[in-house]
Amino acid sequence: MTEERVPYEVFTTPVGEFVYPRLTQPDTRYDPDGVYQLKLLLPFEDNETQELIAKIDGVLSAFIQTLDLKVQNMYRRSEVYEKEMTEDGLTETGNVLFKMKMKAKVTHAKGSFEQAPVVVMADTGEKVEGLVYGGSFGKVKGQIVPYTMAANKLVGVTLRLKAVQIHELQSGTSDSKAFWTEF
Repeated sequence: MTEERVPYEVFTTPVGEFVYPRLTQPDTRYDPDGVYQLKLLLPFEDNETQELIAKIDGVLSAFIQTLDLKVQNMYRRSEVYEKEMTEDGLTETGNVLFKMKMKAKVTHAKGSFEQAPVVVMADTGEKVEGLVYGGSFGKVKGQIVPYTMAANKLVGVTLRLKAVQIHELQSGTSDSKAFWTEF
């Protein structure tokens, strides 16, 4: 009898600001196979942000309950988000950053496949082909994927990026040169 694979829990974020997005071209700096990624900046006190945190924490707590008691007691819980700090690193800004990623190439025992997130404009549904720069705003849809990491004795979740809906696009254009030459 084959084991039925349970799908991962799906999440959709509220509209937030993209920080260091790599959405249309994978980042190959630390992984030669490439990783699509971004950090999403959201206001911590916002109700939608709190609902997202609660959903992710719920999935993590349920996953922890499925683990052996020894693992539950030995492993530390990895946080789902990080609080944004001011440049001096001394004060919280009231915002949180959620890191999301997707491998561009996945290799497993039966072979490999390539994937990329779906990136569309919110108002038209048109696919975005060009680079998406930090400062863009949008929503992210993905999967909450639980994990354990024996080497670091951690248990947590990864937010697997699947689709992005851009509400306000920042991208490089020839107009950017004009910005730097006008004082």
